[in-house]
Amino acid sequence: MVSRISGLCVVVVVLQGSGCGDDGGATGGTPGETGSASTGEGTSDALTSGPGTGPVTTVASTDVGSTGEDPTGSQGSTGRDPTGTGGATTADSGATAGTTEASTAATEGGSTGETGEGEGSTGEAPLCPLALMHAPCDDVSDDPLHAIGLNCAVLGAPWVDKTNAVAVDKIEFVAAPEQDGRRPWQVARAYGTFVDPDTQEPFWSAREGDKILLLSSGLLPKPDADGVVIVPAGEVYNDVGDGKWDEDAMPPPMSPAQGSPDPQGFKDCDGKGDCSNTLAAQWELGGGDPNDRLWLRFELTAPSLMAGDIADANGYSFDFAFFSAEFPEWIDTPFNDIFVVWQSSEKYTGNVTFIDGQPLTVTALWPIDYQGECNLFDPNCVGEAPQLAGTGHSKDGGATGWYRATGGVQPGETFGLAFAIFDMGDSTYDTTAVVDRWLWDCEGCVPNDVRSCGIEPQ
Repeated sequence: MVSRISGLCVVVVVLQGSGCGDDGGATGGTPGETGSASTGEGTSDALTSGPGTGPVTTVASTDVGSTGEDPTGSQGSTGRDPTGTGGATTADSGATAGTTEASTAATEGGSTGETGEGEGSTGEAPLCPLALMHAPCDDVSDDPLHAIGLNCAVLGAPWVDKTNAVAVDKIEFVAAPEQDGRRPWQVARAYGTFVDPDTQEPFWSAREGDKILLLSSGLLPKPDADGVVIVPAGEVYNDVGDGKWDEDAMPPPMSPAQGSPDPQGFKDCDGKGDCSNTLAAQWELGGGDPNDRLWLRFELTAPSLMAGDIADANGYSFDFAFFSAEFPEWIDTPFNDIFVVWQSSEKYTGNVTFIDGQPLTVTALWPIDYQGECNLFDPNCVGEAPQLAGTGHSKDGGATGWYRATGGVQPGETFGLAFAIFDMGDSTYDTTAVVDRWLWDCEGCVPNDVRSCGIEPQ
């Protein structure tokens, strides 16, 4: 299934199913761990620091409230909590998660398959050598960046900076700390228990390498013995606490303000606001009231032939899926949870993940592929999609399929990326993004008044 997207080089293509291959074995330790949640830090306890990574910013979490607080008390929400507890428990069973061989990424993920206007008649772009050479390292690490294909160079051989690994710098990961064994992010071999009948592998598992990264506005249990995050049905109503997680602003450096003087966006970026002009309306729909915020940001330098690299990187891509308890009853309401990826680069600053001129929100992503919950008296909805088993959404909310986003950059430039997810209008109904397979893209796409950068089927 293909979803139409317009705007900044964003390819949103539903990639049904999951990766497959040999199991990489038991979950390994984390080389170079920076600490644990017990220190009171509200950031990743698995981000690996090393030569070339730059500082890993840690943020104190002493102002985080307890999970027993009323999540609606200070947010002006309607008090929507069907469970009455907002809590979740750690599941103790799951399915064996599969992996995706590095060679699969080379043959399947080396390119988005897009062509620019005026390209050849085959409809397929040549595979990017930067993607062909890319080697995942998440089989030996639980680092969140490693899980999505970034920063493997800090582990040393066999990962070599810019030849088969993507180095990052100035890392900042801000998330609420662990509470009762749960936290807003996890690195796992799979999410949920549904096994794809075609591949005999977990449906929500690695697109490349061994693991996936889960980012949530709620609290996720630790992976089980097989490396699978399993959330019992209905336990997707959590508040991570108050304080910095609920401040009424987008995570830095994001801004919902329009950053282009052109109503359609993508021209004359002001370098501060959102040049896509896609965030403002959805932000306003949510009353400018973000809660349970989580964000991960860093800088990268795009490979270039001028710098002696094997190819020019004109862009990047990554795969993701979106789950939310807000589907379907809170569509077109202020409870409009958002997943944003923000780029700060020479020619473009702003949101890079959007659909039909809207950011990735509960409202913009509807209709979804997998419904757990149906609207009352909807004769066309079956609900309880089997693909949602073990995600917590089998009866509450639903999920999209796998999507791919692609952004454009200039070869050789250093640019920033920030991933963020947060509730809107309340602190209760959880939204989760699963992210994997970050790759350099040789073609890329920077929109202008001639080329709008739409999408092509994969």
